[in-house]
Amino acid sequence: MIHVFASVRVKPECLAQALECYREFVPAVLQYEAGCLQYVPTVDVDMGLPNQEINECLIVVAERWKTVQDFRSHLGMPHSAAFRAKMEPLLAAGITVRVARSSL
Repeated sequence: MIHVFASVRVKPECLAQALECYREFVPAVLQYEAGCLQYVPTVDVDMGLPNQEINECLIVVAERWKTVQDFRSHLGMPHSAAFRAKMEPLLAAGITVRVARSSL
């Protein structure tokens, strides 16, 4: 199993629209991609912690995939390509990903 953390930096005025895109996209990922165990877009919650970073223009998508190949397949799915095209004008910067495996 792998964990993927996608950092999606959106334009300040586009956060609500970007989240709506995810509301439409996530059900397709979960329905059509058997290798996806979790796909959860998240936004920061201000807890007032002194060491906490807050970015109101950042969506972090927490994903879990059965295999690396499942994740690679996800990137090539038609609904993923359509989603990326829909998100492109909303982005302040590109989408970056961190791919990790459990270390224990």
